[in-house]
Amino acid sequence: MFIPREKTDHVTPPPIDEISPHGRTRRMAEAVCRWCGRMRYELAPAAVTFGMTCLGWVHHLAGVTPAAYAGYGVALAAAGGLTWGGIKHKNGLATSLGVASTGTIVNTAVGAITGPTVPSLIASGVVTISSYAVYVPWLIKARHERFNLQIKAAKTATLPDGMGVNIGQAGVTGDTEEETALRRALVALGVPAVDVSRIVFTETGWYCLVTLPPGKNTSAAFVIAKRQQLQANLDLPGRLRLTEGAQPNQLIVRLQTTDPLAGPGISWPGVRIDSIEQPIPIGVYPDGSEILVDIVDGHVLVAGGTNKGKSGAVNVLAANLVACDDVDLAGIDMKPGALELGPWRDNMIALADDPDTARQVLVWLKGEMTRRGKHLSTLRGPKGERVKKWTRKHGKYIVLIIDELAELIRQAPDVASELMTLMQVSRAMGIRIIAATQSPSEQAFGGKGTDTRQQFGVRIGLPVNEPTPINMIMGTGAYGKGWRLDELDLPGKCMVSSERYTTPNEGRCYWITEEEILETSREHSPAAEDTDADVRPHPDLDPDPDPTPPPPPRGGGPRGGGRPVLRAVPMYPDGSRIEDNRLELWRALEKAGPEGLTKGEAVRMGICNHHSSISPWLSQWVGQGWVAESGKRDRSVIFILTAAQHTPEADVDDTSKESSACPASL
Repeated sequence: MFIPREKTDHVTPPPIDEISPHGRTRRMAEAVCRWCGRMRYELAPAAVTFGMTCLGWVHHLAGVTPAAYAGYGVALAAAGGLTWGGIKHKNGLATSLGVASTGTIVNTAVGAITGPTVPSLIASGVVTISSYAVYVPWLIKARHERFNLQIKAAKTATLPDGMGVNIGQAGVTGDTEEETALRRALVALGVPAVDVSRIVFTETGWYCLVTLPPGKNTSAAFVIAKRQQLQANLDLPGRLRLTEGAQPNQLIVRLQTTDPLAGPGISWPGVRIDSIEQPIPIGVYPDGSEILVDIVDGHVLVAGGTNKGKSGAVNVLAANLVACDDVDLAGIDMKPGALELGPWRDNMIALADDPDTARQVLVWLKGEMTRRGKHLSTLRGPKGERVKKWTRKHGKYIVLIIDELAELIRQAPDVASELMTLMQVSRAMGIRIIAATQSPSEQAFGGKGTDTRQQFGVRIGLPVNEPTPINMIMGTGAYGKGWRLDELDLPGKCMVSSERYTTPNEGRCYWITEEEILETSREHSPAAEDTDADVRPHPDLDPDPDPTPPPPPRGGGPRGGGRPVLRAVPMYPDGSRIEDNRLELWRALEKAGPEGLTKGEAVRMGICNHHSSISPWLSQWVGQGWVAESGKRDRSVIFILTAAQHTPEADVDDTSKESSACPASL
């Protein structure tokens, strides 16, 4: 069992002398020397030119004799002759040496004649610029040739220690064994490192920042795509993790050698909060700190592969929420019989386990959202400002847990619009949604037109079998930024993205047993507070579209926020939902019964302004076989329903129909 440790700082404090001003100066000097050593080939022309200029100034201060002038002249003539001979005989080396010698002698001679003056500085600058114009192309060509040679050698045989990674690196070696292995692994991959920062060792492994050569085929994304090959080239024990750095050619390399989160599971420590406005601990990170989820910050998405710990994370959230006095919990479980959320039935104000009852829960929740919004519009703050956000002082929060979001959208695609509305608007009204799915896809989040992914402020990513769903779960570009859910190797391991956690970090969720779920449910169920309480809600069915008086308040705004009074959702004979603008006409046909209804009568009843506005609806229903034409009345066609429908009287009197329209699980 994993025992969380106290978070400590494992960095060894620097010695006292390095904290003093003298120590800081020494460390700065060492850093400058290291940089100069690394860039010695790039700095070589400037260093030579500056050195010869200073030598000329020293010669000027010592005094220049006629013999010295003659010496400068002879040297300049020799350098000119070498240049001319190299050009004549097409010898590149002789030409380059002659040009370099000529410039150097001219620069030194000017410094010796004029001393540290402006003409000497101008001569030094001209010679330096000219030398770089020739030197830089040669340096680039030499490095490319060296890179190609290293790659060929690494793919065919063991690299000798004397072969450099680049011109500025003496050998494919580093300060440590790990750095040497990393450099050689990158060379074998065809992407030699330009620079490797000092490796930082931790309790679980080590990490460093690698600077790669510029280019598309040497970018960090290119190396990340070949992680497995790099792991094989590295040939070190542990799990390799790669993340893009701040720049496109920067790569963060992490090797995890030990896993403190390994094992059968991390035991759930029990309920830790008593208010939804407190962060919920759902697991631990390798350093022993807890993973916290802030429900009030936004809706929560829990996604991962099959048998990867999704249900455990959802149950840990539910176990903490049922203990909060300022929360009403509702649920939609698309597994028949509510197998996942069923143990929390006694703690919920509503629990749906099929598409019909799921529609009812969403319709009720949408109505509650509207009611709360109107209530907030009547409130004012201490300075007279309008109240725009629901808090516990206004009443209870409502949390809806949806298990298998993808299955809900598949079985009831028409609820996507209600769900999208709730996701976008309900946060201000104290309503939160926890959605869990093991099949993340565009359709699971409502499709292109109603994509709800951006509404999830907290995302809990569990292990997946392939990289494809990662960007769907954690956001666009998450794969390259290090949210590698496909590398989580144990059920319950997770990565959390939220306002609290903005960088990828592997943790593991608590494991809650069935016994702990049942015990927590019993402890915090209404029956635990009142033995005479009706544990399971029995919402009243009422087909009347007009609002009915609410149940006795339990706290939570002007109407209390008690158990919802759910009405049967109006349905066509094929099971699809009746649109709101057509509902009044459909109910008029139901009420008319065998007498039927004409278009003119519908106009007089106020259902429509003109009979032509309902003609398309009636024609569609006639085509579906739900409505039939039955003679004429006052020279108008009579329309009657052909399918047996629930009448208001039947819904009130026939209890069997009531139970079928709205199961007792609600």
